[in-house]
Amino acid sequence: MSPIEGWWVAMDDEGERATALLAGKTVKHIRRFREQEVVIEFEDGSRFFADSPAPLELSITISD
Repeated sequence: MSPIEGWWVAMDDEGERATALLAGKTVKHIRRFREQEVVIEFEDGSRFFADSPAPLELSITISD
Protein backbone atom coordinates (compact mmCIF):
# COMPACT_ATOMS: atom_id res chain seq x y z
CA MET A 1 0.00 0.00 0.00
CA SER A 2 1.37 3.41 -0.91
CA PRO A 3 1.49 6.23 1.68
CA ILE A 4 -1.29 8.02 -0.21
CA GLU A 5 -3.56 4.95 -0.08
CA GLY A 6 -2.90 4.63 3.66
CA TRP A 7 -3.80 8.31 4.14
CA TRP A 8 -7.18 7.81 2.43
CA VAL A 9 -7.96 4.78 4.59
CA ALA A 10 -7.14 6.69 7.78
CA MET A 11 -9.19 9.71 6.69
CA ASP A 12 -12.14 7.47 5.73
CA ASP A 13 -12.04 5.80 9.17
CA GLU A 14 -11.98 9.21 10.84
CA GLY A 15 -14.97 10.31 8.73
CA GLU A 16 -16.92 7.18 9.64
CA ARG A 17 -16.25 7.68 13.36
CA ALA A 18 -17.33 11.34 13.13
CA THR A 19 -20.49 10.33 11.25
CA ALA A 20 -21.39 7.80 13.95
CA LEU A 21 -20.73 10.31 16.77
CA LEU A 22 -22.86 13.02 15.13
CA ALA A 23 -25.72 10.78 13.91
CA GLY A 24 -29.13 12.14 14.88
CA LYS A 25 -27.82 15.43 16.28
CA THR A 26 -29.60 18.71 15.49
CA VAL A 27 -27.56 21.78 14.53
CA LYS A 28 -28.14 24.82 16.74
CA HIS A 29 -25.52 27.27 15.35
CA ILE A 30 -22.71 27.40 12.83
CA ARG A 31 -20.08 29.91 13.88
CA ARG A 32 -17.11 31.42 12.07
CA PHE A 33 -14.85 33.35 14.43
CA ARG A 34 -12.00 33.39 11.89
CA GLU A 35 -11.91 32.48 8.20
CA GLN A 36 -9.66 29.53 9.09
CA GLU A 37 -12.19 27.84 11.38
CA VAL A 38 -15.74 26.52 11.51
CA VAL A 39 -17.59 25.53 14.69
CA ILE A 40 -20.88 23.64 14.47
CA GLU A 41 -22.80 23.63 17.75
CA PHE A 42 -25.56 21.09 18.33
CA GLU A 43 -28.69 21.31 20.47
CA ASP A 44 -27.27 18.83 23.02
CA GLY A 45 -24.14 20.96 23.55
CA SER A 46 -21.82 18.88 21.34
CA ARG A 47 -19.50 20.82 19.04
CA PHE A 48 -17.71 20.01 15.79
CA PHE A 49 -14.61 22.14 15.24
CA ALA A 50 -12.52 22.37 12.06
CA ASP A 51 -9.52 24.62 11.55
CA SER A 52 -6.78 25.06 9.01
CA PRO A 53 -3.72 27.24 8.46
CA ALA A 54 -5.46 28.47 5.28
CA PRO A 55 -8.98 29.94 4.97
CA LEU A 56 -11.75 27.33 4.95
CA GLU A 57 -14.53 27.55 2.39
CA LEU A 58 -18.01 26.86 3.73
CA SER A 59 -20.28 25.30 1.12
CA ILE A 60 -23.83 24.07 1.75
CA THR A 61 -25.85 22.09 -0.80
CA ILE A 62 -29.61 21.77 -0.31
CA SER A 63 -31.39 18.84 -1.90
CA ASP A 64 -35.10 18.64 -2.57
